[in-house]
Amino acid sequence: GPDEKKAFTSYLPIFQDGVVVAGFIHVIIIGMKSALDFTNKVNTMASQIEYYREELKRIRGAKYFIDNIIGESKLIKNMKEEIKRASRSTSTVLIGGETGCGKELVAHSIHDLSTRTSCSFIKVNCAAIPHELLESDFFGYEDGAFTGARKGGKIGKFELAKNGSLFLDEINQLPYDLQPKLLRALQEKEIERVGGKDSIPINSRIIVATNVSLKNMIRQNKFRSDLYYRLNVIKIKVPPLRERREDIPLISDDLLKRLNRQLGMNVPSISDESKLHLMDYDWPGNVRELQNVIERAMNMSWGENLEWKHFEQYFDDKTISLKNNTGKLNSYEIKKMKNNLEKDTIVKALNACDNNKTQAAKILGISRTMLYSKLQKYDLY
Repeated sequence: GPDEKKAFTSYLPIFQDGVVVAGFIHVIIIGMKSALDFTNKVNTMASQIEYYREELKRIRGAKYFIDNIIGESKLIKNMKEEIKRASRSTSTVLIGGETGCGKELVAHSIHDLSTRTSCSFIKVNCAAIPHELLESDFFGYEDGAFTGARKGGKIGKFELAKNGSLFLDEINQLPYDLQPKLLRALQEKEIERVGGKDSIPINSRIIVATNVSLKNMIRQNKFRSDLYYRLNVIKIKVPPLRERREDIPLISDDLLKRLNRQLGMNVPSISDESKLHLMDYDWPGNVRELQNVIERAMNMSWGENLEWKHFEQYFDDKTISLKNNTGKLNSYEIKKMKNNLEKDTIVKALNACDNNKTQAAKILGISRTMLYSKLQKYDLY
């Protein structure tokens, strides 16, 4: 037609590892208007690609960042420096720490700060997937690899994390028979799908976490030492909450803000008295337990400021740590505890001997005179 313009077009395929991954199209157009229209189209497509890339990063990227790790204690400042150092490397990272102390936050932060941040962050919880399905979840499977296999096969987590980071949480739960296959994947940087014959190159950065000592597991023949040394290149230990009690007020305020958003509530604050009491507890469940306790108190307060009365029911049947807020041991409390233990032991010995004091003294390994002295001390006559 009269509006048609002539153009010369070249198509050049781009190969990677013998596979066509892209194509280069070179167009020479006769006419300025056509050239400008073409430029506008290319710019629009580039903007759309950038938008979709950002959306994919949001969906499959890190959910947490280093600023989500709350605390001003020396332990946390040191840990943040270790995270920054780890993010500049591609070596395997082993994150150790108790349950609920924030190991996943550390893994996400390493990925977010690294050059891989625009690629996928893929998480596998080794404890949450049945042992017999872990291998196919890691490496994927080919069509017809086993009964019930999806038609066309399935891509595994290692391939999903291509050029990104693969986070293996609770690595201590990895079955012993699967450990050599993981070791091979790390050493050879390639995998084979279940039921497949071809090796697939992988380029994912491996981050693992454990809540128990892998060294102890090696001694019990539950974890392979060669895999441990392969994983333990960069080690980051996440401190338990009881070792950084000074961070509890800051963490509590942050949790309150987040929980207000999640629960659609508007609890204004946590009283200073409550924070002091919260610092006196040992937190065996760490930050996760603290979050549960604050959420429980919020549900009791119905929008009021959180006072100690909203918390104390939770601690009724728990032992508050024998530390005051300066972190020094309280000798009065320790003496009281020791006396209570001694009194209980004497009562048990007397009950076991039908109140025969001679026999009770013999069981306790003390003289009768000493026993009478203790009975007088504790009003046990």
